[in-house]
Amino acid sequence: MSFELNRTLGAWLTILNNRTIEEIYQVDFTDDRFNDNHLPWIFFITFNDFDKYLEIEGDFNGDYIKISLADAVELNKKIEENNQPNLWTVYQTTQADSIWKALGRTVKKIEYGIDKEEFEINGTKIKGQKDVFTFIRFHFDNDSMTIFEGGTGLFCTDDLNVKLNFEETFDKYETR
Repeated sequence: MSFELNRTLGAWLTILNNRTIEEIYQVDFTDDRFNDNHLPWIFFITFNDFDKYLEIEGDFNGDYIKISLADAVELNKKIEENNQPNLWTVYQTTQADSIWKALGRTVKKIEYGIDKEEFEINGTKIKGQKDVFTFIRFHFDNDSMTIFEGGTGLFCTDDLNVKLNFEETFDKYETR
């Protein structure tokens, strides 16, 4: 699959090139995140010397992710809204989390997937949503971190060759 620069949806991600990831917060369903069956379903990512934070949210269908950039001054309010005792909790990422490897790393470029307008699976033509993200991959100096919907929450991996589900249903783009 070739990579293109998407001129519309996702093009704003170029603003994150050469920015260093400062903190990552994750929202998980229980207060015992290491002993439940769900992955985190929201990430809040802050960057050094940058007045915005990145929000990555999985959907409950397990198909897409929502990616948005918001003012950093709103982060505490967002954390409070998502800290709901007995439902879900916001955690600051630690070394026990797979995404921790991104902390303190400088983003060199970002790859992302966007649903195709139309695609075919097993001979059936299907209309895509064409305005939703399927994954995001942060590239650092010698490695990367990919975030995608894993069916039970957001899955993170540093495996550059990870097989993403239904790759024929989305186009890949990158920031430069």
